[in-house]
Amino acid sequence: MNDRALRVLEQYELEVISTRRGRGYWYLDTSAGSRILSEYAGTENRAQFQNRVMRAVYEGGYRNVDEILPNKEGALVSRDWEEKRYVVKKWYPGRECDPSNETEVLRAVENLARLHRLMRLEEEDTCYVARPPLEELRAWNAQLRKIRTFVRTRRKRSMFEQMFLDSCERYLAQAAEAASQLSHVSGLLEEFRAEHSGCVCHGDYSHHHILICGYEIATTNFDCCRFDFQVNDLYRFMRKILEKHDWNARFGMHMLESYGRVQPLSHTERRLLYVRMLYPERFRKLAGTYYGGNKAWISRQYSDKLVKMNRQEKAREAFLKQLET
Repeated sequence: MNDRALRVLEQYELEVISTRRGRGYWYLDTSAGSRILSEYAGTENRAQFQNRVMRAVYEGGYRNVDEILPNKEGALVSRDWEEKRYVVKKWYPGRECDPSNETEVLRAVENLARLHRLMRLEEEDTCYVARPPLEELRAWNAQLRKIRTFVRTRRKRSMFEQMFLDSCERYLAQAAEAASQLSHVSGLLEEFRAEHSGCVCHGDYSHHHILICGYEIATTNFDCCRFDFQVNDLYRFMRKILEKHDWNARFGMHMLESYGRVQPLSHTERRLLYVRMLYPERFRKLAGTYYGGNKAWISRQYSDKLVKMNRQEKAREAFLKQLET
């Protein structure tokens, strides 16, 4: 984002005292408090939906969310002379949650559970409903098989490509097992969604979007929020944290307990969490990054990530056994 983007602020009733660059945004110190200006990939309707979710959270007593503020015309999304879209949001002085700090991570898990209790709307907008889990897993499995076929046809394989083929069958077996188990509970999942319609996921809950503000926590970046099983938020957060902690089973169960103290998981949600954890998500993402990248020069990082992934498998399996019981 360049300095010219600040001209968008002319469309707002803001008394800006100072500005400074952040990671992908401008931080604004204003007479009304902290704000940020950032580019926005969504539409006006998407922004309105986000604010509906945040309004429900705010009215439930959770105030520290990055609500999108209207411009002088009352619109949430503003455009510059190049038709780039921007939004101005409330912001909170603080620092990102430290994923290596177990105490902060457990606070973040409890924070997510509190949010989930409030992230509910009376009516579901079909534009913002997540794809059914089984449909998603089947599509991912088809993609993995396609990538495996592609790598097999390569005459001169790189070190990563050979490592990929050596590991692929094991991860494909896990992927197939996850889809099979999910198909067996698909009826229960449909019943659960019908009984809990209106539940909204954050969609991108990670340590980057959790601000530690002293004794309080602020939650940011609701750009991906949608109607979905809320346990999917917990899955994504736990998976990323556990990867950084070498799939420490003790810590993983503590995260689960911290969430459950605020928002108890049903049997159906716990089963979905297990299947999601069983699915080799990191391998799928690495395969997709490789497939969409430059095949003439393959980064050594791909091999390093696969080596680490394979090394963590025993610890991951140990955690899955505890989670399944």
